[in-house]
Amino acid sequence: MVVGFGLINKDFVAVVPAWERDTKVRASRYFEQVGGPVPVALTAVAKLGGLSCVYLGVVGDDRDADDLAHRLDEQGVSSDFQRVEGVTTSRSLVLLDERDGSRTLANYAEELPHMTFTPAHDELLRQASLLHIDGRDLDGALHAAQTVKAAGGHVSFDLGTMREGREQLFPLCDVVLASKGGGAGAFPQHADNPAEQVRGFLAAGVKVAGVTLAEKGVMIATQEQPEPVFLPAFPISNVVDTCGAGDVFHGAFAWAHATGMPAIQAANFAQATVALRIQRYGNRAGLPHRETVEAFLLAQGS
Repeated sequence: MVVGFGLINKDFVAVVPAWERDTKVRASRYFEQVGGPVPVALTAVAKLGGLSCVYLGVVGDDRDADDLAHRLDEQGVSSDFQRVEGVTTSRSLVLLDERDGSRTLANYAEELPHMTFTPAHDELLRQASLLHIDGRDLDGALHAAQTVKAAGGHVSFDLGTMREGREQLFPLCDVVLASKGGGAGAFPQHADNPAEQVRGFLAAGVKVAGVTLAEKGVMIATQEQPEPVFLPAFPISNVVDTCGAGDVFHGAFAWAHATGMPAIQAANFAQATVALRIQRYGNRAGLPHRETVEAFLLAQGS
């Protein structure tokens, strides 16, 4: 079982022919979807198949929370929300540019309280083979990671942004995959050197470390193979929607790791999953099945 703990939000997405400041534009497409690094990753895991997924997180006591729970269930992810009265569930406004599929995102998230873990939550965590976190609620992430590790499970960390204290999570993590900004924030002395960032994560005790480089690819290494390897992204000409692409990478990598795939192979599998996802609109319609990813890799000679 894969358990996820992190921020969830509702995405309100408009596809526009172009986006410029202080103008009006007519959207060609509009949809709403589950957003947030951890829940999107879990939907990717669920779509790839064979693993049960549960999301834990804090939301408002509102209709958006109801809708998100329903959407997660439709995508094969169970949810256990801690609802807080008087607080609005996190929301993101997303503009997708038709020219290249790039996204502009504005997130609104009130100061949500820390997760209060119950004995039932802790028992769920002890049953997890893998915990996937974003570190936003640092106290909660530390508690969840310590609980999972004590029970013999693995921990995966999506380091999108480096904030104070998140380095405490590194020794608890089997996998840390950082964005370009996250890696630079963790190791500012190597802000322009992803390979040195990867080495820094390994030195902090991480077993599998990587830095994702958007459309360029990913740098990755392990304790057993500590020399960072760069894997270029698959070239895709018809990119329409990059919103959540990094989250999907994390989900596909988590699935591959949980099913025993070696790290380099897992990263290649995750990149193929992303290559398929960004050619369609929306996380639900765009997420591929395992067989589709394997067929894509076969066609690419990978």
